[in-house]
Amino acid sequence: MKTKLKQIIYDLRHQPVIASVTIFSTTMSIFLIMIVVMMNQEGTTPYAPESCRDRFMLGAYMHFTYDQSEGSGSISYSMARRLYDGLEGIESMSYMQKDCHAADVSGPTGEAFQARSRKADAGFWQVFDHELLEGRFFTPEEADALMKVAVITESMARRLFGTEERVGNTFIFNQERYRVIGVVADHSMLAPSGSFEVLIPTGPKDETLRWGDDWGDVAVAMVRKPGISAESIRDQVKARYAQIDTEYAPKGMKSVYHEQPFDQKMIAVGINGSNMTPDVEGHERMSMLLYAILLFVPAINLSTMLHSRMRRRISEIGVRRAFGCTRARVFLDIIVENFIVTLLGGVLGLVLGIIFVTNCAGLFETMENFGTGATPPLSALVDWSIVVIALMLCFVLNLVCAAIPAWQAARENPVNAINAR
Repeated sequence: MKTKLKQIIYDLRHQPVIASVTIFSTTMSIFLIMIVVMMNQEGTTPYAPESCRDRFMLGAYMHFTYDQSEGSGSISYSMARRLYDGLEGIESMSYMQKDCHAADVSGPTGEAFQARSRKADAGFWQVFDHELLEGRFFTPEEADALMKVAVITESMARRLFGTEERVGNTFIFNQERYRVIGVVADHSMLAPSGSFEVLIPTGPKDETLRWGDDWGDVAVAMVRKPGISAESIRDQVKARYAQIDTEYAPKGMKSVYHEQPFDQKMIAVGINGSNMTPDVEGHERMSMLLYAILLFVPAINLSTMLHSRMRRRISEIGVRRAFGCTRARVFLDIIVENFIVTLLGGVLGLVLGIIFVTNCAGLFETMENFGTGATPPLSALVDWSIVVIALMLCFVLNLVCAAIPAWQAARENPVNAINAR
């Protein structure tokens, strides 16, 4: 084996271009697959503050058709309660704003800047698991009364107050004064449903989230009880849609159901509009196609490079055959050589992917115009089972690509091989 390794190193040094392309193609296949996996995995793997992702659901929109037109958008508090309040099989629920909004804030220094703000009721703390560092969360009574209190993140507390006391201190939020009652640990802004920098209480009396009887800026975040399926929740919501249709029929209105409430896979795919259903199956097909391209295109290129490499070594193979080396031994040596080269490329791709994930994942968060957050854990970014499968498939494809030129080289007549130019 030691002699074989020396032979492989010798061959790689004397064919640097072909060897480099072989290693580079495998490295980039594994690296790019890891990046694609990271982008897909981040949106569905549970991690704080969205540790409930495997049972999480979100209801946010309504879509109506009229006689000659249609309308869709976010819902009001009253419509949200009609659709989602009291569903069987729900463990916890929160009425909140679906997205964070830019808000002007300023602390004792008077310097104003923008922060990610969100309104939510007290149920928010049962749905999302934020780590409380100081103070407390607001209560249902405070939320219903729309008290001027706030819970902020640790980084926001530093920007507002520096080294001063945080809990009990006040700051200006959208030209109104709020009192800090709690500080939570920084969390990843890549967990959009549960993220914020400033969270203030809201309730049914909040007119700022109401644009009419049906429309507003309210979403319902909910966590199913263990063992309860998403479809059982949707079946209940469908029945409520039917009831609303019956009531609104005299107005010429009919609702369009878009599989709400959305589960985490649908949220991760992207909710592209209030009048669309997230295409989870289409997204999965595109991901599989991308995986195939990242595996097969380098494999095809590798096959061409291996043919060229064998042509360059045909004389060497002829000499080995002339001195008694069997066809099986030549074939096996070429396969082992390619396996080691593929293994080297795969390991390099794996290492490069891990380095990127652990050091560059925060780049996704700094793309926003405002707000900071902690990088998600490695387990949320990398699905190791998919990476291992991709690595094994890469080995298999590379070995298959190597088998054809290896078999042709092993069957070459020794005299013709030695005389080859």
